Amino acid sequence: MIEAQLPSGWREMAVEHGLVRPGSPPRSGAKVTDVAVPLRLVLFHVGTNTSLKTTAAIAYAAGVIDISSVALHKWVRKLGPYMASLLAASSKTASTFAAERWAGYDIIIVDATVVSRPGSDGTTARVHHALRLTTLASVQMDVTDETGGETFRRFNAKPDQLWIGDRGYANPPGIAGIKGRGADVLVRYNRGSLPLYDADGERLDVRSLLGKLRKPCRPREWAAWVAPGGNAAPISGRLVAVRLPDDKADEARARLRREQGSDLTKESLEMADFVVLYTTVPKARLTTEQILELYGLRWQVELHIKRDKSIAGLDQLPNFRPDTVYTWICAKMLLTQIARAIPTPDVAIPPSGGRKRATSGRTGAVSSVAAPKAAKPRGQSSRGAMARDDLRMARHLRRPSAHRVA
Repeated sequence: MIEAQLPSGWREMAVEHGLVRPGSPPRSGAKVTDVAVPLRLVLFHVGTNTSLKTTAAIAYAAGVIDISSVALHKWVRKLGPYMASLLAASSKTASTFAAERWAGYDIIIVDATVVSRPGSDGTTARVHHALRLTTLASVQMDVTDETGGETFRRFNAKPDQLWIGDRGYANPPGIAGIKGRGADVLVRYNRGSLPLYDADGERLDVRSLLGKLRKPCRPREWAAWVAPGGNAAPISGRLVAVRLPDDKADEARARLRREQGSDLTKESLEMADFVVLYTTVPKARLTTEQILELYGLRWQVELHIKRDKSIAGLDQLPNFRPDTVYTWICAKMLLTQIARAIPTPDVAIPPSGGRKRATSGRTGAVSSVAAPKAAKPRGQSSRGAMARDDLRMARHLRRPSAHRVA
């Protein structure tokens, strides 16, 4: 079933990445001539959090391939770019299905999360998410090292999309990148990275404007322009703001004190009384109230990331090397995306049948698993037939090693 959810041309993509040589005869010395074999092992290793030694032992016991943990580790090291291509292709496939729209917009929400290797006090890698709001399906996903910051420029926007991000995405280059592709943005205002100007090119005094908001829950907006720099024309937009009720403002100030400690400034405490947004959406398409309501839905992407960490195990990074870290994260996100796609009506579940025979340069042909003769009991899942057989064979192993190989 997992193979059926991979993007079309996934074998050809492996050839393009130089991972396998198609049609190589066994005598050529190539141990793996079909990328399905190492792909299967790496997905099993990542999806079940099984060590490389145990994965190799299970593969041998199940008749998949006779491969050492060291050789499997080499595959993990070089599969990263291929896994990233599979992940990107899967996201493009999901985005082709029509989605509900908000005032004619396809709403995309973005955010990023960090993962750390064992024993690390800092960031090892960063995963950047772009989700379609109406379905929470992944539109684009990117994995970078710790230097890859949050920016709209890493995403491929399309016309009639509205990209929503927090204040980390509020800067002129990122906004210009989205507008240059015919899309619009909605971000939390960041006074440090997003200078705004009036129609005469004078710097807007945002704090002075916010001082006019005397009563809570009564939003206002002002015309505002962003200067991308260089010879680019200013980008027109709207500064939207609302004063919070006293209890919500107290909560916001308390959160700032916890997060910033001694670095907290008077200006930050003053800004905590408000929700301030910047958007390039024309007022004719979304009103002031709709802009505020829409931004409140951005929390869905943060809940999505928390589920990935707590349920899918994205925070259980077992690797140390940058190349194996990259492969592990891409494989984990690919499996997560497949798991989310399987219950949807867009996924066609293939019928149960005989399994194709995989080959190995050392063992020649390996055994195939025939389709069951009797129908399965109702409620029994046909998902992951390969993994089920592997786990069945694992019971025959004696003391599998639990050590992880980086």
